[in-house]
Amino acid sequence: MSKRERSATPKKKAKRRKRGGRRVRQKKRGDNPPPVVPSSFACHICTKNHWTVSCPRLLNAPGAFPHMDPKKGCWRCAQRGHSSIQCPVKKHRCSDCGGIHDTRDCEFDHKSEEWHEFYDTVTRHVFYCNSETREVQWMPPSHRLDVVLWYCTACSVLLPTAVPECVKCHVPRPESQISSSTSSLASSTASCSSMSSDDGNESDKGDDSASSCAED
Repeated sequence: MSKRERSATPKKKAKRRKRGGRRVRQKKRGDNPPPVVPSSFACHICTKNHWTVSCPRLLNAPGAFPHMDPKKGCWRCAQRGHSSIQCPVKKHRCSDCGGIHDTRDCEFDHKSEEWHEFYDTVTRHVFYCNSETREVQWMPPSHRLDVVLWYCTACSVLLPTAVPECVKCHVPRPESQISSSTSSLASSTASCSSMSSDDGNESDKGDDSASSCAED
């Protein structure tokens, strides 16, 4: 009996999975919906309270944000290459200054200052005096945390700027009648001292605040 001839082409062996191995199934992000957006989180694009991957600006014009992917990107920053838990760019709405960063990393250290607004009858211009440093300036303080109180010369009281007229004599809050370029800061400083010295014997808060300018 003749022997069976072997075929020239070897048979392909089927690959067997090793014992104890587990199949790695890649889950798509669509299987796991994103969690609820925290109230402190702000979108990296429009700063509104939704995930960055769900931002309408990103969905309507993805080409405008080449580093972001609305389908495969991180929920927080919309960038690929990491999960939302390992996101290196965790931005939140700061509760101290309103910026887009963590409140614990806020570098906002501005201390609220109180400024007193006086009216100089010589120059017909209002000026501002710091209650602590006694600094005098023409322009009102620009910082939103600073407090401005205007001084009523008739009643010798300090009133908040939200009050348009004095609560005692009903005199309206004075306003500048000429530009600051034609005024003299030295004359305003002297006027601040004269108004403060006249009311030095008063026990009112307005008198104590105004007298601080006289020491300058």
